[in-house]
Amino acid sequence: MTHRFRNLTYLQLAITTAFLGATIQVRGQTAPSPQPLAPGTSGQQLVAEAAKRVASELAISADLRYRIDAFGHELVGTGNYLQYGSGADKLLRLDLRMQVGDKPATVQEIRGDESYWIRRDVPPTPPSLGRVDLRQLRKSLAQSSGQAASDVLPQGDWIMLGGLSRLLASLEQNFEFTAPRAEELRFNADEGKTIVRLPIWRLAGQWKPERLATLAEREPGKSKALPEQLPDRVEIVLGRTEDVLPLFPYRITYWRTPPRAKGATDEPGEPRELLTLELFNVSRKRIDLREFQYQPGDQDVQNLTPFYVQRYSGETKLR
Repeated sequence: MTHRFRNLTYLQLAITTAFLGATIQVRGQTAPSPQPLAPGTSGQQLVAEAAKRVASELAISADLRYRIDAFGHELVGTGNYLQYGSGADKLLRLDLRMQVGDKPATVQEIRGDESYWIRRDVPPTPPSLGRVDLRQLRKSLAQSSGQAASDVLPQGDWIMLGGLSRLLASLEQNFEFTAPRAEELRFNADEGKTIVRLPIWRLAGQWKPERLATLAEREPGKSKALPEQLPDRVEIVLGRTEDVLPLFPYRITYWRTPPRAKGATDEPGEPRELLTLELFNVSRKRIDLREFQYQPGDQDVQNLTPFYVQRYSGETKLR
């Protein structure tokens, strides 16, 4: 059982439910008003546009909650997400907090100007600290091209590769999305008396056959059992208003439909919610740049650069 908890430390994509009970707020500096979406915009176009708009924001800070169902274990936790910068090489920070048994656990990722730091303290495994030299990694991957399907999975390195905008772009490139549904969420404001209405787009996507075939190492059209923790569809909730962060991803949920038993003719079982990431209290407020600096002190630091160079060489560009 211990090894399963260790595996959960790689589910860095953090997530949650209880969305209706969250207080969703956007405050701080004003961004340029985006152009309204064209009538008939498809789900695919909407997700691609959401990625562009998140990438265009100078500063984003958000609280988050997450829930993970992995190998029969459920983990819930909270955290924070920070994003800063006008270019492609944004400064990013993700902090996750959870309970493993009766002990607190934390996962921290910081992408600064030159280094990407990963610190994990998840009992019973001793705390660990790793560093990736981003300049060396960019140099090694300068000639690389393509898109790794693994970027969209719960264990994907979405913080190192570009944060929320990269995650959304990966989802658009790997999943086929149905037409967006215009809905409205209702929840209580801070004081608990006022009902707040948030217009949203709800989108559902399934793997593009060629992307799933690449990921599962199988030929298109041929069946092969997928790993237990591989989702077969994803659902995204985007903001549907120009008054707050346009098309911001307030919730991303990964689902897995259990396979039908061999020889069975009945319908598959109910889909299982593998992972839900929820972001709230979203703000454009100014961020102290020291948040993206890490001082290791006298901690032992593992050099992870060779691992990431080998992992991504020929697969994907660092964005």
